[in-house]
Amino acid sequence: MGFLVMENSSKISKMSTFLQKVKQLRGFGDMDSYSLVREFKNLGNVPDEAIHGIIEDMASPQTWNFGKIAFIQNVENFIQDISTNKVAELS
Repeated sequence: MGFLVMENSSKISKMSTFLQKVKQLRGFGDMDSYSLVREFKNLGNVPDEAIHGIIEDMASPQTWNFGKIAFIQNVENFIQDISTNKVAELS
């Protein structure tokens, strides 16, 4: 049980650092947007549908801010899931 708590703590720390990167995205055309979405897919084993939704939302100047907010919420929800032990594995 102690190992699981420590492992989850490490995952939460890793995802919290990742969340800060997402929050620092500057706007439409920020070259880090796409790479961070891909990194999120790998870190969280996020389904392709969710990834495509985030990418689509961030794909135009008119929807980029909405996409960033949704991306942040997805990462925050993932962290919450880890803290409640709903997520079994983080690659």
